[in-house]
Amino acid sequence: MTRLLELESVSKVYGELRALDGISLAVPRGEWLSVVGPSGSGKTTLMNIVGAMDRASSGSVLLDGVELSDLGAKELAQIRRNTVGLIFQKFHLIGHLTAVENVMVAQYYHSMPDEAEAMAALGRVGLEQRAGHLPSQLSGGEQQRVCIARALINYPALILADEPTGNLDAANEEIVLDIFRSLHADGATLIVVTHDPAVAAEGQREIALEHGRMVREVFHDHG
Repeated sequence: MTRLLELESVSKVYGELRALDGISLAVPRGEWLSVVGPSGSGKTTLMNIVGAMDRASSGSVLLDGVELSDLGAKELAQIRRNTVGLIFQKFHLIGHLTAVENVMVAQYYHSMPDEAEAMAALGRVGLEQRAGHLPSQLSGGEQQRVCIARALINYPALILADEPTGNLDAANEEIVLDIFRSLHADGATLIVVTHDPAVAAEGQREIALEHGRMVREVFHDHG
């Protein structure tokens, strides 16, 4: 299985703080990787570097065959648009835009907005009937599903989800996990940061970070 992501001795240093300390990690295409660890362990820093939102202080980050440390700001922005789909705990929806318009915003930065494509993305998360609603008219679970549709619109090679169920009740968490299971079954590569052991166990592999280092790796057998 080919590797989509390779980190080699990646560190991120802020003054005296080593937010990441020599992380080496390979993620094959099609893997669902869970990332766990206490607050301050380096999870978000790792996500920001993998998602081309921040640079490593040292080490190599190879994403879909491209060395991120070699890229300028414009090229990193292209990686974020074309290669990575980002799903956050905070929904970051634009309040005066409808659900379908919020999805089309991601298209705008990538190519030309296409309402039919945006509707198809909402369809993948079961929200066609809510396309004309504003975020304030949607439940938390529905808002998260709009975020997932927005992340999927450009068919990213890698989906990064940072605490995607953190603000959801049990019923909506299960809906979101069902979407992730479907995406994974279709061949998507997922990296999911979570504090929830049940969510972490959904991944094929789980790594734990502490003080910027990888301290544990567990493989989950889903039969």
